[in-house]
Amino acid sequence: MDTRYMFPLASFFKFQYHSQCGDSQKGTAIGKMRSCFFVSFSMLLVLGCASQNQTAEGIRYYGQARYDTAMTAFQEALKANPNDPNALYNVAATYHLSARVALKAGQAATAQQQYELAAQHYQLALAQNANLTDAYRGLAALYLDCQNGEAAYQLLSNWQSANPVATEPKIELARYYHEFAQICQAQGRLEEALNCRNAAERLLQQVLATEPANHIALRALGYLKEQSGDIPGAVFEYHRSLQANPQQKDLESRIAVLTK
Repeated sequence: MDTRYMFPLASFFKFQYHSQCGDSQKGTAIGKMRSCFFVSFSMLLVLGCASQNQTAEGIRYYGQARYDTAMTAFQEALKANPNDPNALYNVAATYHLSARVALKAGQAATAQQQYELAAQHYQLALAQNANLTDAYRGLAALYLDCQNGEAAYQLLSNWQSANPVATEPKIELARYYHEFAQICQAQGRLEEALNCRNAAERLLQQVLATEPANHIALRALGYLKEQSGDIPGAVFEYHRSLQANPQQKDLESRIAVLTK
C-alpha cells in the first residue's frame, strides 16, 4: 500500500467548518458546474472495474439526491472489491456530500463524522492509485471545507513533486490556488488573494506551454482573465477552449453573455 499521500486525521478538523458548502456534482454520470473557472471540485462518480451494477445503481440514486440509498449501493460494490480505488472514491465522495448537506442543516457533529469518513476513504483510494485525480481534487476540497488550506496545499504540492512533467497535478494545484484565493477574498485578505490568482495563472501557463490545446487550462485561464476585468482576453481564451473541446455548451453561453 502506497502511504505517501496519507495524513493524520487529527490534523484535518482543527478549524471550524465553512458555513456555506454547496453540493455541486459533475462528471461522467453527473454534471453540474460549480464555477466558470474550470470544472471546479465536484463529486464525480465512476463505474470502475468491479460490481458495475451496484455502482450504476448508486450513481442513479445519487442523481436523485437519495444519498443514503446511493451509499448502500456503493458500499456493496466496495465489499465486492475492497481494493478498487474507484469504489473507494465513490464512497468517499458520497460521505463528503453528506457532510456538506449535514453542515448546511446545522448538524455539526454529523458533518464532522461524515468528513472524517470521507477523508479516510479518499486516502485509501490514493493508497491504491497514487494518481487518481478525482481523489486528489476531493480530498483537497475537503481540507478547504474544513479551513485547512495548508493540508490541501501539501497534498497537491507533493503530488506535483512526484509527477513533475504531468499536467493533472498542475491543474489541480491551480484549482487549489483559485479556491484559496476566493477564501482570502471573502476574508478581506486581498493581497494574498491576488498572489494566489497569480500562482494559479503561472501553473496554467506551464500546462499550456506543453499542451497548448488543453481545454481545461484554457478555460481556467479565461476565467482568471474575466475575474481581473480583462473581458476581451477572457473571451479569447474561452474561444480557444471551445475549439479544443466543442462540447462545452455552458461556455458558449458564457461567451454570449460577455459579448452582448
